[in-house]
Amino acid sequence: MTIEELHREIDRDWTKHLKKTRDLLRIPSVSMTGEGIEETADKVSQMISDLGAKPKLFKASKKSFPLVTGYLDVGSDITGLLYGMYDVMPVGDLAEWDHPPFGARIVKDKRFGEILVNRGVSNSKGSLAGSLLAIKTMVDRGQMPMNIHFMIEGEEEKGGQSLPKYVHANREKLSKADVAWTLDYCENANGVPVIQLGMKGCVYFELEAKGSENGGPMEGEIHSSDAVWVQSPAWRLVQALSTLVDDDQRPAVDGLWDDVAPPSEEDLRLVKKLARRVDLDEYAKEIGIKKFKFEGSKEEMIKRYLFEPSLNIDGIVSGYIEDGTKTVLPPKAMAKLDVRLVPDMTVEGTKKKVMDHLRRRGFAEITMRNFEDYPWCKVSPDDIASRACIDAMRYHGKDPEIWPMTAGSAPLYLFDQVLGVPWCYTGLGHSGRAHAPNEYAVVKGMKDFEKGVVTIIWKYCELCEIP
Repeated sequence: MTIEELHREIDRDWTKHLKKTRDLLRIPSVSMTGEGIEETADKVSQMISDLGAKPKLFKASKKSFPLVTGYLDVGSDITGLLYGMYDVMPVGDLAEWDHPPFGARIVKDKRFGEILVNRGVSNSKGSLAGSLLAIKTMVDRGQMPMNIHFMIEGEEEKGGQSLPKYVHANREKLSKADVAWTLDYCENANGVPVIQLGMKGCVYFELEAKGSENGGPMEGEIHSSDAVWVQSPAWRLVQALSTLVDDDQRPAVDGLWDDVAPPSEEDLRLVKKLARRVDLDEYAKEIGIKKFKFEGSKEEMIKRYLFEPSLNIDGIVSGYIEDGTKTVLPPKAMAKLDVRLVPDMTVEGTKKKVMDHLRRRGFAEITMRNFEDYPWCKVSPDDIASRACIDAMRYHGKDPEIWPMTAGSAPLYLFDQVLGVPWCYTGLGHSGRAHAPNEYAVVKGMKDFEKGVVTIIWKYCELCEIP
């Protein structure tokens, strides 16, 4: 069969494929609460079993959520790793949703036509289902050209340990793979696919200030009239946080910029090309802002976006936050923060610099709570995986944007840095509002995505055969 013939098979089976995708999406799989996780892991296991692979569940600990693994052996000399995730973010405020968050409802959109609204359809259960169904199309017709190791995690959104522990425990076996895929809906709102060759790392942590022997309430909240002579942990935290960035909200942590590597000549060449194509006004509209926090040429703005670190406050909580009034001096305050890492910053080095910075300024009482972190990762545009993705997008009549980095983060460092396996992140199809109410994917793009999976895998195998 040819690629085009396989695409026609997807067209014929699309009604069934869409139903199976909606069935998966309707199962809640919220890793923050555990809702629906086990049921979803079982569903994903069944989908992998349907391919002829034997699924297994791996947990880093009793409290971990299952990593669904499996090996599809089609007798090929080429082996790939397929990474995906089946967990999703919490729904949030139901009142902000126009449709049931787990209803997988298909509705009409003025711009995109039919869209499917569901928590996790964009990030990233929709593309997970599409990847597995595209592979099944090839397997059922004896046209799957590579073996696949599946690694589908259920705790990506909470930074779990199962995936990294599995990779390290099976390093010898997995490092023999030729390529790693993470395939997703990567077309922007104008239908241009994005190929991502790198990702920033992410260090996520909490900072807490609370009453101690050096000041502040130690046995619960007290009346706010005592603020005249009792130190406030809330103010201490706010003052500490204000030292972490400058007036333009760029990171101001001592020594943080010492580890930032400048972009390479290849990076700058790709940035220059992007500047001629990217519509920053459209992006601002898409994310719901009126202006960016700094100005400059498009080339300069893209370069800073991709190759500068950021330090963000994800949330702050302290004291009385309900409706009405209650005059108290709270005993503690906590903030959640993330730092996006660029080459050559390190996870441990970044956390140490933050704490050393605070100690030097007299905030010795502030403590840090750590979570699972991601180092940055990067691959070459000349690698076969990158070239295959470019060829695949062009096969579909698309001229892709090639991004040397992206500001988002994912655990792809496990492939290039731990296993030494090159990876690529791309795909057809458009989706939006990930992590937000009314998360969606364009239905036509979901079918295009499945066709793109076939094309990417076939193009990779074709390039491997070229001497």
